Amino acid sequence: MPGRCPVCGQSLPDAINQNELQVRIQKLATPALAAEKRKLKEEFDNQLATALEASRASTERRFERELRTAEARAQKDAELKLNKQLLDVEKRAKVAEARAKREVDQARKDAESCMKKEAALIARNLVRENEHKIAKIQNDREKEKVRYEAESARLQGKLEALSRKLERQSGEQLGADAEFDLYSELKRSFPEDRVERIGKGVKGADIVHEVREGARTAGRIIYESKNTLSWQNDFITQAKKYKTQYETPHVIIVTRVFPSKSKGLCVVKEIPIVDKRMAVALACVIREGIIEIAKLHVSGQSSDEKSQELYRYIASDKFTTRFKEIADCVASLREQQHKERIWHENAWQIGSKTHERMEGRHREVEAQIRAIVRGNSRKEGPRPATSSENWQRPANGIRQVQRG
Repeated sequence: MPGRCPVCGQSLPDAINQNELQVRIQKLATPALAAEKRKLKEEFDNQLATALEASRASTERRFERELRTAEARAQKDAELKLNKQLLDVEKRAKVAEARAKREVDQARKDAESCMKKEAALIARNLVRENEHKIAKIQNDREKEKVRYEAESARLQGKLEALSRKLERQSGEQLGADAEFDLYSELKRSFPEDRVERIGKGVKGADIVHEVREGARTAGRIIYESKNTLSWQNDFITQAKKYKTQYETPHVIIVTRVFPSKSKGLCVVKEIPIVDKRMAVALACVIREGIIEIAKLHVSGQSSDEKSQELYRYIASDKFTTRFKEIADCVASLREQQHKERIWHENAWQIGSKTHERMEGRHREVEAQIRAIVRGNSRKEGPRPATSSENWQRPANGIRQVQRG
């Protein structure tokens, strides 16, 4: 049975079978198919190229986004990690700095304590040594003073005797000098009273001291100054006459020489005899009694009785003993003050030298500590960074991460 044409559907001739028909059709369709194939291939290539370009652009955009996201995340992680490391470094640096400071402070305290103990020991030894030296010096001075006073008294007597012979001075001239010294001291000690010297050629005592109580005269104290090498009993006779002449019981002999076995202050026939250095003190006592009597406003007879009673007390052994004790105490106090002043001056000099030594040792210890600390810090490595330096480094580190 003849076949049919696959194109038009008509019956094929007998001479043409199906295979031959296929061959012919293929020959006819091959150019068209090739052209169509080329066209389709070109279209496919164009579409493929367009799709590939679109896919590449999309992929590149997605990759850039993912890359930027990854970079930002990596940068943030790096910054966090770096900041954490820097905080740890700063914390360790602070701990190391605090530890070093504590060690330095402890070393300084130990050195200061050791230095203070050493200085205190040195000071105690020096003070003890100097106290022994001072005690020995004071003892030697006391012995020397006793010898000096004895020798000075002996030489003074010889000197005055020789001076009188050499200068041919009379007793009156020497007495005039002593009288003037006494007068000057009385004027200075009692400025509110009236103190007068009786000139040469006028019969009377050497000095008249009018005790003033306000605007009126409360009483008189008469002074007879003697500057001789030997005591004369006529001095008492002469002084007793002044009681009647000046109408006062208060007559004092001021002298550098005394009756036998007497010294400083004594009373002979109701006349006080006193050394020049004690004359003003005795005058103060008498003057105070005269002022107190004047303040009582008693009659003349009662006033005389009170004055006589006061004078009897001053002339008594009890007053003489007490007054000598006071004078001895004053002299002892002055001597003690003189010794204390010398001792304090020596102690201040010793203390000053000790302080200078202490300060010198202190400076040496501090210099040694600084040398040790600075030497250790150089051996241990670089100095721990401060806060400002620590905060500067993260910025540099971040910039390096960004550049990387």
